[in-house]
Amino acid sequence: MSNLLLATIFLPTIGAGFVWAVAPGGQKLVRLVALVVSLITLVLAGCLVFQFPGGAEVFAGSSHPWLHQPTVNIQFSLGIDGLSVWMFGLSALLSVTAVLVSWEAIKDNPAGFFGLLLLLETGMLGVFAARDILLFYVFFEFTLIPLFFLIGIWGSEDRRYAAIKFFLFTLAGSLLTFLGLLAIVLWNHAQTGVLTFSIAELTQGLTAHPIDYQIVLGGWSLSLQIVIFFALFAGFAIKVPLFPLHTWLPLAHVQAPTAGSVILAGILLKIGTYGFLRFSVPMLPYATAVCMPFMLWLSVAGIIYGALVALAQADIKRLIAYSSVSHLGFCMLGIFTLNRLGTEGGVLQMINHGLSTGGLFAIVGMIYERYHTRQISELGGLTARTPRLAFMMILFTMSSIGLPGLNGFAGEFLILIGSFQRGFHDAPLLLSTQLKWISVLAVSGVVLGAWYMLWLIQRVFFGPLKEPAEHGELVGGAAAGTEGSTKHAAGPLGSSMTVPVVAAQAATSHGHPGSHDHGAHDHGGHGAAAPPGHSSIRDLSFREFAALAPLIVFVFWIGLQPEYFREKMSPSIAAATQAAAQQVAEEVAAPGATLSGAAVRSSEIKPPSE
Repeated sequence: MSNLLLATIFLPTIGAGFVWAVAPGGQKLVRLVALVVSLITLVLAGCLVFQFPGGAEVFAGSSHPWLHQPTVNIQFSLGIDGLSVWMFGLSALLSVTAVLVSWEAIKDNPAGFFGLLLLLETGMLGVFAARDILLFYVFFEFTLIPLFFLIGIWGSEDRRYAAIKFFLFTLAGSLLTFLGLLAIVLWNHAQTGVLTFSIAELTQGLTAHPIDYQIVLGGWSLSLQIVIFFALFAGFAIKVPLFPLHTWLPLAHVQAPTAGSVILAGILLKIGTYGFLRFSVPMLPYATAVCMPFMLWLSVAGIIYGALVALAQADIKRLIAYSSVSHLGFCMLGIFTLNRLGTEGGVLQMINHGLSTGGLFAIVGMIYERYHTRQISELGGLTARTPRLAFMMILFTMSSIGLPGLNGFAGEFLILIGSFQRGFHDAPLLLSTQLKWISVLAVSGVVLGAWYMLWLIQRVFFGPLKEPAEHGELVGGAAAGTEGSTKHAAGPLGSSMTVPVVAAQAATSHGHPGSHDHGAHDHGGHGAAAPPGHSSIRDLSFREFAALAPLIVFVFWIGLQPEYFREKMSPSIAAATQAAAQQVAEEVAAPGATLSGAAVRSSEIKPPSE
C-alpha cells in the first residue's frame, strides 16, 4: 500500500510531463491525456481510501531517510489517517471535475493549463499525506505556484492583481507558520535531544513535555504556547480564510478560471482547517483551550459576515465566494468546540463544502460558457432554456444550505449540536455567557445561507426568460443605463422578443477598482471568444454531467449514511483533540484553575500541569 500511495501522489506530476510532451499534437490530445491521468489517479486514490480500515493508526505509510543521524531525524514520510483520508480522496475526485469543466473553455495554451492543473493535484495529495513537517511545508507552499499561474494567465480581467494578492497573502502567513513549526521542533529537541520533524514524534514529545515556558515582558508574562499558536494561526487562518483575513478570497475566486475556483474552494481552503487540526490543536493544547472563545467568535463573525455580504452581491461567482467564507466559519466553529460532535461535524463539513461549493462553481462556469456573463441582473428564467442545468444548480444549492437527506445537513447538524453542548452544558464558568451567545448566533448563518442561495436561484432560474444580447453586449450599448428600458432582439427561433436593458454594475464588488467581472478578455480561458447566439444555447452536455455526477453520488451518500464517513475519521479526531479537550474539561471542573494563566503578572506564573 505504501507504493500505491507514492504512485497516487506523483502520477499527476508524471502526467504533467506527458501533457507537455504531447502539446504539439493539439488540444484534443492534451486534454485527453490530462483526463486519463486524473482518472487513473482517482482510481488509485479510491483504492487507498476505501481500503482504509479506520482507527488512529497511519495507513499505507512509508518513510525514507533524508537526513538521519543519532541527533537528527528528517524523513520523507507519507501516510494517511482519519484526519486526511477523505480530503485525500476528494482532492483526486475534484481534479477530474476540474479537467472536465475546462474541456472546451481553455483555448489558449491548453498544455500549459492542464499540466499546471496536474502539478497542483500532486501538491494537494501530498499535503494531506505528509507525515513530516518539512515535507508538509514543501507541499503546502508548492500548491501556491500552479494556482498562481492558473489565475494569472487564464483568469479574467484583473487576473494578475488577483494572483499577486493571493500569492502574497498566503506566502506571508505561511512564513510565520513555518517559524511556529520550527519553534515546536526546537522545543522538542531541547527536551529530548533529538532534532526530529516527524509529526507523530513531535505530537508524542509535546504530550510528554508540553511547552510551559513563559515570556516575561514588563512584569507581565505570556505563555510561549500562545505565541506559537498565533504564529501557526497566521498561515492557517489566511488559508481558510478566517474572518477578517479573507479579503484575498473573493477576488481570487472571481478572477480564477472555473477549474481554479473548483480546486480552491473544494480543497485548498481546507488545508487551513486541516493545519489547525494536525498541528495547533494536538501540539498546543493549552493555547488551543485558552484561545477557544477567540477562535469561536472569529468563526461566528465569519459565518454572519460572509452570509450578509453574499446577499449584496450582483455577481453569481462572487456570491458563492462569500458563501465560502460563511461555510468555512462553520467548519472552524465545529473544530474549536473541542468536543466530539462539534469537531467531527467540522471535519465532515470540510468534505461537504468541497462537494457542494465545488459543484456550484462548476455550474457557474457552465453558465458563463453559454452567456459570457455572471451578472444576476442579466439572467432569468433559465429553467426554460436549460432545465437539466437548472436541476443540478438547485440540487447543489440544497446541499449547500443543508437540506435533510443531503450531505450539508449532516455536517451542520453535528456542528450546531456540538456548539450548543459546549455553550449550554460543558461551558467553563467564566466563558458560559460567551459560548451561549456564540451558539445562538451561529444558527443565523443557516437562515441567511438559505436566504441568499434561494434568492439567487429565484432570480436566475425562475420567472420570465431573460438573457444577455447575442453579441456579448447589453442591449442599448453604452447608453443602456436606465433599468427597465427595453429593446427588441431576435428570439431563439428568429421571432421578436423583448430584452430588458440593465446597467453593468460594479457596486458591492468588493474587488479591485474597475473590475467588471462579466466581461471577456483575449488571453484564453473563459471568455476568449464572443458568446454564441441564443439559438445555440444548449442544456447540460454528457461531459458536463460526467463532471458533476460523482459529486452528486457523495452528496446523497453522505446525507443518507454519514456514519460510514464519520466512523473512519472519528478515532483520529479523538486522538488529535484529546489533550485540548482535557484542558477545557479541567477548567469546567475547577473554574479559573487552568485557563486563567494565559497572561498574568510574572509573580503569579503557574505553568500548565503536565
